[in-house]
Amino acid sequence: MKERMTPCCNGDPADWRPLNGGQRRARLIVGVALLSLALALPWSAASSIALAIIAGWLGATHVIAAAMAYPGCPELGAVPSLLLGRWVRIGCTPWRWLDAKLNLTTCSHERTPRSSLG
Repeated sequence: MKERMTPCCNGDPADWRPLNGGQRRARLIVGVALLSLALALPWSAASSIALAIIAGWLGATHVIAAAMAYPGCPELGAVPSLLLGRWVRIGCTPWRWLDAKLNLTTCSHERTPRSSLG
């Protein structure tokens, strides 16, 4: 039987919890790295400016998501959630996968087993 793939921004309302400490640190690290990249890029060519703006947006939204413990897609839902004063439920499959790979999630069905090397 084929496993059904869900798109990036399809959140499961039953599994909507605030980020834990490890997940918040991961979002913060990614956000700071992207903001640093945005500041380090040259502001001379139009393509560099566009790349810096995109990296800055991604970095800022990840930092906001970490500060709010926002569990959804940072680039799409963190700022609207902040402005509306409530969570905008937009899930993010890449972060769910990464959280599971790094064992940052508290959900038992999302944890990946660690292999024993004997």
